[in-house]
Amino acid sequence: MNEASAFMRGQLRALDPAVRADVLRVLDRVVRELPAHWRRRTGVPQLMVFLDGPATVRVERITFGELSRYGYLDEFSRWSAAVPAARAEGHGCAALVYGDRVHARINRIGPFGSAWHLPDTRVDVRTAHRGLRTSPTFSLPFEVEGRLFPRLVFPAWVSDTLTQARRG
Repeated sequence: MNEASAFMRGQLRALDPAVRADVLRVLDRVVRELPAHWRRRTGVPQLMVFLDGPATVRVERITFGELSRYGYLDEFSRWSAAVPAARAEGHGCAALVYGDRVHARINRIGPFGSAWHLPDTRVDVRTAHRGLRTSPTFSLPFEVEGRLFPRLVFPAWVSDTLTQARRG
C-alpha cells in the first residue's frame, strides 16, 4: 500500500456510509469513463460526473464558459468546489473532474513560456454531496501506455483502494 492509497482510503473512511457509497459510485465512473474521454493532445477534459437516479451515474463535458459562471477562471482553485456543490443539490452527489494542468489551459500559457504543452500527470476529482459541508478532493495519478495509440491507464492501486473502501 502506498501513501496515496492510504490517504484516499482515510478520506473515504471518514465519510458517512451512505455518503461514501454515493462518492464511490461517482469515483468508479470516473475511473471507468475517463480513459475514453482523454486525448494526449488535449489532456484530461473537464467533466461533470453526477448521480442520476438510484442506479445511474452520468458523465457530461463542462466547458470553460460554463465554469466561468461560478467565478473568474484565473481563480479556479478558490471556487471550484461550488461547481459540483451546485449539481449535488439536485442530484445528491456530483464531482468536477479536471487535470492538474487546468490552470495552463485556462491561462493559455505557452508554447514559449512552458506550461501549455506539458501533459497532465494526474486527475483531480472534486466531489460534493448534499449531506456534506466540505468537499473532499481525490487526486488520481495515471500513466500513458502505447506510442502509436496512447491510452490513459490508472495504476492498480486506484481500483484496489476503491474496492477495499466499498467493503468497508
